[in-house]
Amino acid sequence: MSRNSVTTLIIFLMITVANPLIAQDTEPQTPTPQETAPEGQPQKSFQLLRDSSSAERELDFEDEEAELWVPGIRSGTIEVSFGFGFLDFNKVMWKHDQIIYKYTTDATSWGDVQIKGESAFNPIFRLGYNLTQWFALEGIGGVAITEYNSTITNRRTRENKPDAPIIDNPGLGEFDAEKRSLLTLQASLNAVIYPLAIGGDATGKLHPFLTAGAGKMWYDMNSNYFDGASGATDFNFGGGVRLLADKNISVRFEVIAHFNEIEFTPSPYFTTLDEGTVVVPLNEYPRKADGSVDERLVTEYESQSLSLLNWSIGIQGSF
Repeated sequence: MSRNSVTTLIIFLMITVANPLIAQDTEPQTPTPQETAPEGQPQKSFQLLRDSSSAERELDFEDEEAELWVPGIRSGTIEVSFGFGFLDFNKVMWKHDQIIYKYTTDATSWGDVQIKGESAFNPIFRLGYNLTQWFALEGIGGVAITEYNSTITNRRTRENKPDAPIIDNPGLGEFDAEKRSLLTLQASLNAVIYPLAIGGDATGKLHPFLTAGAGKMWYDMNSNYFDGASGATDFNFGGGVRLLADKNISVRFEVIAHFNEIEFTPSPYFTTLDEGTVVVPLNEYPRKADGSVDERLVTEYESQSLSLLNWSIGIQGSF
């Protein structure tokens, strides 16, 4: 076969192979959601967008889910609450007449001393259980931190010498009256009643309640007059309201009145000097009929009845 014949054959084969490829590339392609079926058969349809009825069904399902929660108090649930508030200690918490309030190497001073507290920051923790939809039991624990102030009246002083005269109403120094820290701890078991739920279905978002209980309150003052912390039986009652925010969370506000009678224990001594080598006794100096004083060691204090008001607001979880 001649060179011309071979060349002609190769060109022919190239054209034969390339022509279908060129036709395929140049053929317009228009995508369509429908596929043409042979005559007499139903056409297949590919739905790319959801219709309005499908979207409406999903919205209806979401509405049904939202309607599943009916707000109300439920029996058999555990209630956990944490709140912040204030406990008012603006009361006379302790007092004693003609007791020592100052000692120096030169003189001893005494007078009628009384201690009053201030309003205290009071975080509170509660753990409860709903026995019924209207009755619950709660264990309560709290702490209150504040300061106290002391006042001294009917003051007297005398030099630390035999037969030294007594001087009435001496001046009061800047640090003669104590102003120090006060710490209290609270623990009680309370009953909680939702009166509107008695005989009802306890539904609704707003639920007023009453509460009352008994427990213990410990007082610890950083004072020269007391030997550590002292405890007292505490009774309390009050009320408040719960606002159910959703299935598990409530907002809780309450006001509680506390009643207890506290008796502090006297310190074994008033203070020490010279790095503890000199011990100053905790003495009192009641005046005798002849104008002299009876110097004696303090061995006990009178108890003091306290009524304290507490309010708090917090979050309560139901499980």
